[in-house]
Amino acid sequence: MHSGTPQQLVGSWRLVSYRLSGSDAAYPLGKDAHGLIIYTDDGHMSVQISAPGRSAYTDGEVHGGTGAEQAEAARGYLAYAGTYTVTDDIIEHHVEHSLFPNWENNVLPRRATLDENHRLHLKLVKPVIVEGQERGGVLTWERAESPGNPSKSKMK
Repeated sequence: MHSGTPQQLVGSWRLVSYRLSGSDAAYPLGKDAHGLIIYTDDGHMSVQISAPGRSAYTDGEVHGGTGAEQAEAARGYLAYAGTYTVTDDIIEHHVEHSLFPNWENNVLPRRATLDENHRLHLKLVKPVIVEGQERGGVLTWERAESPGNPSKSKMK
């Protein structure tokens, strides 16, 4: 990666894996988590990651659900959006909106690498706290297929 807004980063990427490190490998949203990260050429970004098999609210209301249903839905989802900057191999996500309120108005740095298979690896520079333990981690992404070519889409 180079400083600025590298064109190789701009676009939509589908989640391949979200893995946390530590004495035991952890997949906080499951091994089959799915998601999308989008980088625009004007410096905006958005990420959505979901655990598979999340339950629907029984009342069907967008802002409804029981307290337990809301808690389960939030536990199975990670989302934030804002702007980003790139310096060398570090992408900084400047978080404006987040499902996890502690990240709002903060910067989340990621060490970025593109491998030979054109997969984007975003390594956490600052650890996250999961179940009381600090953990590093890596999110691996691959280019999302164009909407004009749905036959190769990973969405079900």
